[in-house]
Amino acid sequence: MDLLLLAKVVRMEADIRSYQSQVEAQGSIVENQRGTQIPNPLLAIIDTVERRQLAVIRSMSLNQQASDPRTLNGSAKNVSNARAAVDDASANGLIALPN
Repeated sequence: MDLLLLAKVVRMEADIRSYQSQVEAQGSIVENQRGTQIPNPLLAIIDTVERRQLAVIRSMSLNQQASDPRTLNGSAKNVSNARAAVDDASANGLIALPN
């Protein structure tokens, strides 16, 4: 699944670069049929493709919790709570001691 998403990201990057080279050749401002200067329509297309590309990249990172500091901090807190509970249980004496 990740390879398919990666291929999609690469294809979108190729499209973005192609559109950007066209914008560089045509300019950021072009004239419409009436002679009015307007922003190059390719700029909107580039923006849309970049947003889609970032969405796909974010979706690929959903399962990367092992390196997320928020997850690591939460896990460390859970481990320390579990250790404290074990220490408390052993301090209270789960093993019967002679009087």
